[in-house]
Amino acid sequence: MSRLRISLLTLIGCAVVIATVLTDVPRTEAQGPPHWASVGIPIDCTSQCHTLHHSLGDNLTSAATNSNLCLSCHNPSGLAPDLPISNADKAVPGASGSSHGFEVAGVNPTYGAQLPLDADMLKRTPGGNIICSTCHNQHKALSTFGGESRIGNPAILTALGSTGTVTAGGTFTGVEGVWYLIEISTGGNENNSQFRYSKDNGISFFPAQAVGTGVTLDSGVTVSFGAGSYVVGERWEFSAAWPFLRAALDSAGAGSAICRDCHRSWDMDHTAVETWDGNPKSHPVGVALNANGRGYDRAVPLDGNGAPQGGAGADAIASNNLLFDASGNIQCLTCHGVHFVDSNTLTEDLP
Repeated sequence: MSRLRISLLTLIGCAVVIATVLTDVPRTEAQGPPHWASVGIPIDCTSQCHTLHHSLGDNLTSAATNSNLCLSCHNPSGLAPDLPISNADKAVPGASGSSHGFEVAGVNPTYGAQLPLDADMLKRTPGGNIICSTCHNQHKALSTFGGESRIGNPAILTALGSTGTVTAGGTFTGVEGVWYLIEISTGGNENNSQFRYSKDNGISFFPAQAVGTGVTLDSGVTVSFGAGSYVVGERWEFSAAWPFLRAALDSAGAGSAICRDCHRSWDMDHTAVETWDGNPKSHPVGVALNANGRGYDRAVPLDGNGAPQGGAGADAIASNNLLFDASGNIQCLTCHGVHFVDSNTLTEDLP
């Protein structure tokens, strides 16, 4: 089974960041995540999502339905082309699709689905339907709700003649999503240029440092500068964020969180599964391998090519790894993905 690095679709919102510090003084405040205003993408409250009068949708939205609003940007020619999705991607289990359903009925006995108990999620089930915003908070990308962080691809904002390229790497560990703005402060090439970066859309900057490979910014983020020339004032921008979840991912002791909220009838441990009561049973979740001394599990799962996961001979495909929660327990997302899952263990899930 394939597993997705969660990077989920959401609505776009807005935020106002107030800054009163001087240029070149290091900042620690978080700037808005990808769904909020940036330098290069014209996102604010009313440019993309909301309209104050004669709105097509509820909540003063500029599209009639939640998914139409999300998909207006999350498409190959939209503002989020690196995370494209369409109605055709909605999964028909056993047949087609690569994404959890949206704009579909929240109650589906075939898949053990019920309307969520979480108050914030339940408020976002119009007509009893699951929509993008049922699971995602378009205005917050918090680490406390779990998931895997994502660092975007730097996009050049200017055209001053630089021939060098900028790439981003590392693993984002910040508390909340942020935009990074990279600006060349001293021109030259990959050996002698300098750059500075901002986290508040250029209102203030951290001190300049030399370009290079794997240069550390903060919160686990690095940038690398390729061979070529760099012109003073050239700018790149990229985001680093969490999955914009509305509730915490399943973890030890959190049986009502995201997956197990709607699919709570399938929330079973080993004891429940091994006790026949006439009802269908489901794979245990919230427990470790060989829980309570049971000996029928492997010590570690096998990789897609049959080798022990993480060991010698394991494949290099990350999205087929079966990952446990922080307590070492199996959860729904150990085996299942949410978006962009091709269900082929031998290929990397994209994007």
